[in-house]
Amino acid sequence: MSSPGTQPQRLLLARQLIREKGLSRTDLVLLEDILREGARDLEPLLEAAPQRVPAQEESPAQAALRRNLGYFLAFLHTFSPRRLGESRNAMGLVMLHSLARLGEQAEAAHRELLAELQQPEWVTQLLDLLASLRAMSLAPSEDTGNLHHLWSAFLSDHRDGFRRVLTALQESEPGTASVARLNAQMKSVNRAIRGQGRLEESLTRLAEQLEACIPAEIHARVEPMLLLEHVVSNLRLSLVRPLDRGIHWPAVEQVRGSLRWLWDHLGWSLPRMDADLLRESMPPDLRRLLQQLRLHDRPAFSVVARALLSHISLLGLLESLEPAAAAGLRDRYAAVPTFLVLESELGRLAERAYDPAHGDGLDSTTPQTHRVRAFLRQAVLSLHQDQGTLRSLLQQALAGQDADQLAQTLDNLRGLLINHQKQLMGELVGIFSPDVQHRLFPESPSMMEEGERLRLRIQRLWEQVPPLHGQLQLHLELQDWPRLALGLSQTYRHLLAFRRSPEFPLMRRPDREEAERLIEGLGQLLESPQDVPQALRDGMDLLGELLRFLELFLLRINARVPLIRQDLEVAQEALKLIVELQANPTGADRTRLSHKLIQTSKRLGVRDPQSLALLKRWVRVERGQKEGSLPTLGQLAAHLRQLALRLEAALG
Repeated sequence: MSSPGTQPQRLLLARQLIREKGLSRTDLVLLEDILREGARDLEPLLEAAPQRVPAQEESPAQAALRRNLGYFLAFLHTFSPRRLGESRNAMGLVMLHSLARLGEQAEAAHRELLAELQQPEWVTQLLDLLASLRAMSLAPSEDTGNLHHLWSAFLSDHRDGFRRVLTALQESEPGTASVARLNAQMKSVNRAIRGQGRLEESLTRLAEQLEACIPAEIHARVEPMLLLEHVVSNLRLSLVRPLDRGIHWPAVEQVRGSLRWLWDHLGWSLPRMDADLLRESMPPDLRRLLQQLRLHDRPAFSVVARALLSHISLLGLLESLEPAAAAGLRDRYAAVPTFLVLESELGRLAERAYDPAHGDGLDSTTPQTHRVRAFLRQAVLSLHQDQGTLRSLLQQALAGQDADQLAQTLDNLRGLLINHQKQLMGELVGIFSPDVQHRLFPESPSMMEEGERLRLRIQRLWEQVPPLHGQLQLHLELQDWPRLALGLSQTYRHLLAFRRSPEFPLMRRPDREEAERLIEGLGQLLESPQDVPQALRDGMDLLGELLRFLELFLLRINARVPLIRQDLEVAQEALKLIVELQANPTGADRTRLSHKLIQTSKRLGVRDPQSLALLKRWVRVERGQKEGSLPTLGQLAAHLRQLALRLEAALG
């Protein structure tokens, strides 16, 4: 029998869930095959020790707690001192806020569990008192005076709660003896506060006696949530002092070890994929396409299934994130570990599902093979670019220690990654069926559309800043420093709005870093300068450099449309030559047409290396007078037709 969480166990659970949705046997077999193909890429993100048995069916609050604890642990497993960088202080806030959210979710989970079990209010109050006492009993022992003050404040705030718990216990069957022991221990604690005993031991004994009063039938169900709440509170107390000057690595190791032990104790698992998500992401059109692929081209089906499963897994994680702009300060910082897990998952997707080596096993005689191989290479570059964008923008937002900028960065990154995941899914499906791509991914923006959005955004910025620059030059010549300072600050606000826009992450990394350097430099000059006139002069120089950068960037973007049109004309001309070649298999005209086709098609090699590779293959076969000349020419023609279709779509 397989241990809980192993692949056969997960496959059986997925099969059961899929069958319950009323799918046909053919669909069920297809989805099982897809799960098998992606089993190597979709093992659980985090799994408990094999000897532990998962708990009963979990509630919604417990599911959210398990998911967030799993993502936080996955983040801690990949985190290291070398990755702190300039965000050392901010990572301390990330740790503290993440633990605070876990503590609150543990409390919500055990309250929800008590409501389901229909427990009276005094049981909830008893559990709250117990969790608070456990946390206080583990406070640093060297600060005894502060601990006495905290206990006095706690006692005065919860006096009514203690009375209600004692009254409820008095009415129960074994309650008289329990109330007598609790009253005696309360007196012992009060004496310890006045210095007549050890306060820590008294608090620990009081917590043990309160725990003994919990009804036995619910203690086993609620104990894991209480344990998690207790551990998280203890860890937050241990982090407070070391994090005064930034993150303290031994404290992080303590958090990682404690939470990992707790995860194993609870027997939880965090899968990358569940059957409901797979079923909802596989509509009938896509299932029919995959069934045809599985029937006629099994190697291509394996590549497509693995890639689609990984995309669905990442999209499920991205779409489960709440908008950061509407969240509080704690939730904004607590979302950072999940985004860093996403960064690791993007690299994992590029290395596993989109490994270009998968294309070596495809059938070279099919017309889609060359497109699939080229797509695998392009997808790896795109995923690595998204990975670098996520990491650099997140590091910058954390280093700035600005919660609003962090929220905008998280939301922009979430939208960018969702669009790019859908793009890759749509392009992969479109290789085999453009109609299915159009029906399933109609709202996914293409790379051309994203480039157009970025171009329009920079165009608007260009329309705002140069008119201001002319006025600022006049203020500089007249040495009108107040108006020059106001004008520069207004210009800086326009630049800052562009930097925080959703289009800013669409820039490639070198251009984005150059724009960030110039905008940050202007902001530093305007912030509390010692020599105001000199700072304003330097700011004007920096603004001129920024305008030159934007002008060159706009020229590069605007030049892409003529290049696309030129490549389209070349591809169409090459297709006409191929048709003529296929109609003239021999003779002098063939030599002339072959030479003309070579001269025409090689112009596409600058921006489409696949065309050049297919052209070279045909030339080698043609010069060797082999029988495979016409099939090789047909492959070049098929690629040029697909290229022409993509270029026409890019032009709109």
